[in-house]
Amino acid sequence: MKQTATNYLIEQLELKVMAEHIPWVAKILDNAIEMEHEQIIDAFEHIDFNLDDGQQYYNQTFNNESND
Repeated sequence: MKQTATNYLIEQLELKVMAEHIPWVAKILDNAIEMEHEQIIDAFEHIDFNLDDGQQYYNQTFNNESND
């Protein structure tokens, strides 16, 4: 599966480790992932593909452990 830019950044900066110890970091990361998720769906819905909707596209392309 493809990786979103937000998930790439989290992985590269090892932010998951920091988020385990600092609750506000976890909240910011969750918000960033959700924002990117919505942006991908919105962008998809303005393009004509053979999928039913943007959520289906996102799940098939990026969803690897429910926004892990």
